[in-house]
Amino acid sequence: MTMSTQPISESDKHLELPIEDLLRRARPLPSHDEMVIDDLDDEEGMAFLAALEE
Repeated sequence: MTMSTQPISESDKHLELPIEDLLRRARPLPSHDEMVIDDLDDEEGMAFLAALEE
């Protein structure tokens, strides 16, 4: 691993955004009905859940 030899500028020290900015930029999730996958059979449902756990 190599380390940077460039000094950190004042603008690079604060990379985190204030909570107010994060909340303003956030987008609402779609409704539950829009997110549900209705036509999965049991095998597809199990494969989907297994993929989420990886």
